[in-house]
Amino acid sequence: MSQLGSTLMPPLDGLPNVKSHPSGDRFKARAMVDRMTFGFTAADGALYEQLGFDQYLYTQLNPSTIDDSALDAYVAVNYPGLVFTGSQAVNAASQGDLINQLQRARLYRAIFSKKQLYERIVECFTDHFNIWIRDDVAGILKVVDDRDVVRANAMGTFPNMLRASAHSPSMLAYLNNDTNTKTAPNENYARELMELHTLSVTGGYSQSDVQQVAKCFTGWSYSTGTAADAYTFRYNSSNHDVNQKIVLGNIIPARAAASGQQDGEDVINILANHPSTRDFVARKLIRHFLQHDPPPSALVSSVSQVYQATGGSIPAMVAEIFYYAIANPVPMKFKRPMHLLVSSLRALGAQVTATNNLQSPLTEAGHLPFDWNPPDGYPDTLQAWTDLLLARWNFGARLMNGTTGDWWNTTSLSGIRVDHTTIVGTATAKNAIVDAINAKLFNGVLSVPERNQLLAFLPATASTTNIREVLGLAVSLPTFQWY
Repeated sequence: MSQLGSTLMPPLDGLPNVKSHPSGDRFKARAMVDRMTFGFTAADGALYEQLGFDQYLYTQLNPSTIDDSALDAYVAVNYPGLVFTGSQAVNAASQGDLINQLQRARLYRAIFSKKQLYERIVECFTDHFNIWIRDDVAGILKVVDDRDVVRANAMGTFPNMLRASAHSPSMLAYLNNDTNTKTAPNENYARELMELHTLSVTGGYSQSDVQQVAKCFTGWSYSTGTAADAYTFRYNSSNHDVNQKIVLGNIIPARAAASGQQDGEDVINILANHPSTRDFVARKLIRHFLQHDPPPSALVSSVSQVYQATGGSIPAMVAEIFYYAIANPVPMKFKRPMHLLVSSLRALGAQVTATNNLQSPLTEAGHLPFDWNPPDGYPDTLQAWTDLLLARWNFGARLMNGTTGDWWNTTSLSGIRVDHTTIVGTATAKNAIVDAINAKLFNGVLSVPERNQLLAFLPATASTTNIREVLGLAVSLPTFQWY
């Protein structure tokens, strides 16, 4: 374990004023910013150079120190349903509009939030505790789950997020625990709790453990109706199995029905502190931030140790991963479609007045936020995304459609403005244009063959259309598609 990673505990008070890893290395600087954010920007690159690795990382891991009030104000005005209670969400006049608000806010935050590492952690655990947004009551209650489970605990501890998820009406409805009773046990939540949320499929549990865990969670449900507190967690003692259970060799004693909720609480504690959970969460975070499988075994071990030493501190585990990354070669990772689209908008300095028309290209690419049906969440593997290349390549072309100062002139893509002069200035000579693109979009690390591709595309003196088209080409290059 790194010294700082092993001692980091949330909240992160007193950021160290150190630069133990000043970048100087353009390749490493771009790689670090790309992995801590939804895509490198010239402004983030400059901030990284100014602060150095340590301070940049620690600032991002302490988002309460970052002024994101402008974004918060925009979200509050344009996506007012995100503050709804469960009762308000279920009884909303238009549930479709509420679902759209959640998806569009997710995109807006990814593009413009200054708390970029926080948003990337939210992305990771949104997939880890996946709930399909179109799954009836569970889907509409995802508005509450996103706010009160994932976002509320992303800079806290994994056990606390796990516990919040277990009490989430959205999760309980999605995985059918609301129908789990002593007379008709439903094993769905119990199985996914161990397979997907904690131990992993190879984590050492048996079918007997699934059955026993299901009995522990009998009676865990939520209230219904139109009252203000409807669709909040409720333990129904009359549905609880009061008998003794044995989970992973641990005895859960027989209890009176009135105190039977403790059975489920005991299970959460057992799973949160299990070695298989520590390793599984470590692998999940490493895969999300660093590389496709297999994650380095030594890093899995060190992140797992940080989990154990800090009570599952998510910032501490993320810090451990990035201290490894700054000191070791890390293979490139293929951007998932949402990451690619958002990073294109960020790199090109897009002005966004509406995110509704970003939903269509992400649907085409198979990566619309919250729209993955199975409980395992959107995949984070290379193989999952290499069959949808045309949709990815279309991102750049569609982003740069139209002339400078114009909104996209296709009806499906209005609401986005990209002014190419913010990247290339008034340059019309092709070498100057490509140099500007290399500096602003790639931190100067564009490969010679790719640079030559851009040069070959441009005439000696480029028109506005040429410039916008070459910018669209630039965000389709392998160096941009990978990070």
